[in-house]
Amino acid sequence: MEEKTKKTSKGKRAAAVICALLFIALLFAAFVFRGLIWSLFTVKSDAENGIYVIDFRDDYKLDELLEQGGVKTQDELAKYIIKVLLKGLPVPIAYEVPELGCSTFNASTPTDGYVFSRNFDNQVTDLAVVKTAPKDGYRSVSVVDLSFLGYTETFTPEKLFDRVLAMGAPYFPMDGINEKGFAVGVLQIMAPPTDQNTDKPDVDTTVAIRMLLDRAATVDEAIELLSGVDMHASAGGCFHFHLSDASGNSAVVSYSENEMIITRKTGSFICATNFYLHSVPFEYDVQGKDRYDKLTETLTQKNGVLSLEEARDLLQSVSIISTEPDEVGRVYSTQWSSVYDLTNPSLTLSPDRHYDKVFTFAP
Repeated sequence: MEEKTKKTSKGKRAAAVICALLFIALLFAAFVFRGLIWSLFTVKSDAENGIYVIDFRDDYKLDELLEQGGVKTQDELAKYIIKVLLKGLPVPIAYEVPELGCSTFNASTPTDGYVFSRNFDNQVTDLAVVKTAPKDGYRSVSVVDLSFLGYTETFTPEKLFDRVLAMGAPYFPMDGINEKGFAVGVLQIMAPPTDQNTDKPDVDTTVAIRMLLDRAATVDEAIELLSGVDMHASAGGCFHFHLSDASGNSAVVSYSENEMIITRKTGSFICATNFYLHSVPFEYDVQGKDRYDKLTETLTQKNGVLSLEEARDLLQSVSIISTEPDEVGRVYSTQWSSVYDLTNPSLTLSPDRHYDKVFTFAP
């Protein structure tokens, strides 16, 4: 009987030790994954309008990425996201940036402020508004195409465990604004891909936007940052960046034969669509000239001055309506329209050409 009591006592102690170890393991896991878990629970959805809002609370370690030499491809970026943001979780992710249309412009406002606006033209998708607040950078709000992260019409971040892929969203902004009133949007050009190779840190298109939103307060600072990295265009494409800031400064940064070319506004505004704003020594597929001409004509008539509402109306006038599916079944149209108030930093968003629906977000 005494021996049985001893065995029971030992069994209880062993169970207590196991429970304690499990509790410590859970505490350790909760500590390691605290930012990720917090971010997962911040996701808010408006499924009716195809909008998800992510208040990202984890450290996505941009500084570490650049210090290690950066990334050249989306595969490299995916591996970094798995390692750093997902803490090594064996999540099968493959990010892809398809062909983009898009239109952008900047303008003054009647109240002596400034506005930056963009249409994002792509295949049918949901979107995420991503809020970030890095410790050593500027708070920002940006817009992400969820199809880039692997989501589809039937697979969305609606459920908690389906949100894991969305934790890579900070590295996939298409346009955004930070707390200093600096805004950026990216547009594609059907030209040879940019692939710079020197001894500078490597970035792809979307990592570059993340870097600018985190670190640039002005257009000049953004240009300096882009001058300090090697650009590797995502998805084997060619892209240019439209930059604007709270002082009214605006410029388009493009790449021709791996050389960075800066086109600054010569009047009160500058517009961009899907072709170079300067001559290049090669032929390429010029797209978006009709949209560019309409933007330029309207802004010229308005002397480069638009209210936020007029900016949204102008975006509507150059939006793309869904067309017949292409050879692989993709349907392209304007997925969202962003109007950024650079003077009082904020985003006013209209999804899927529903210009009667307006959603506002601040960095």
